Amino acid sequence: MLTSFFGKSNPINYLILGVFIIAGYLYAEISANAIAFSISEVFFHLLFMLISGLAMLLLDFIIRKNQLTKNNTYAILFFTCFMLMLPVIFLQHKIIFANAFLLLALRRIMSLRSDRNSSKKILDASLWITIAALFYFWSLLFFIPLWIAIVQKPNSNYKQLLIPFTGFLAVVLLNTAYQLLFNNSIGWLYTWKEEIRFNFSAYNSVSILIPVTIISAFYIWTGFYRVLKIPALPLKEKPNFILLLYVSLTTLFVALGAPDKTGAEVLFVLAPVSIICANYIESSFKDRNRRNDASEFWFKEIMLWMVVILPVIFLFL
Repeated sequence: MLTSFFGKSNPINYLILGVFIIAGYLYAEISANAIAFSISEVFFHLLFMLISGLAMLLLDFIIRKNQLTKNNTYAILFFTCFMLMLPVIFLQHKIIFANAFLLLALRRIMSLRSDRNSSKKILDASLWITIAALFYFWSLLFFIPLWIAIVQKPNSNYKQLLIPFTGFLAVVLLNTAYQLLFNNSIGWLYTWKEEIRFNFSAYNSVSILIPVTIISAFYIWTGFYRVLKIPALPLKEKPNFILLLYVSLTTLFVALGAPDKTGAEVLFVLAPVSIICANYIESSFKDRNRRNDASEFWFKEIMLWMVVILPVIFLFL
């Protein structure tokens, strides 16, 4: 039973999901004839396999540190399987980099509720967001949930609202100095902002359209369910969940900002969606145990099996 297996946090769970990510990366690169056998290219691919695996582990760390789910691995199961549904993600290395840095920023944003070392956390988050924006400009939209988190945190003050500008300027100035030193130009400032295009022709492909539709259906279904459950949430959990909703909405706009819509931009949405899906599974199980509703259990079991099997089916699309 997948519900029992991933309902626990065992090392084997992480190993299996890590192997899935590596297999998905290799499949995507081989399918695109992007695998080369020079030492530099092998190192390059190993680096991105490592970053992809670490993104999954980082998401798990964020969840545990902030108690966004119970002690299970449902969220990283959803995250991994959603990535495998869209192998094109592994071909867009700038998006992989940007997403990794945004997860580092999310770690700091979600931890602001503790109100310890708040100024340092805000500065760290703003630095990570701006570094992510060097790879993908519209990552800057993540400053919105950062400011929301600052306003929501205990003992907030107006000075802390100004800290993100410091982090932003620090990264911009350092990159400008680098460009002047090595390229003798600051032209990157004029080309940094990427034009938003709404050409979704790539989504006409069945291999992109069906996975995106399924992920969107999961997001709408589980998100709507969780929004209805907000009044019943414990007072301690409400701020983090509401902040997570803001983050999920922000990631939608980050993805829509992609200059070239290839399907890989969906990666930005996967982390918050995976957490919301995991919350849905957990809350359903609590209801099931209380009502002894076997049909509810099998519905969730089938749901998890579908998420695991669909990436394999999509290999043949």
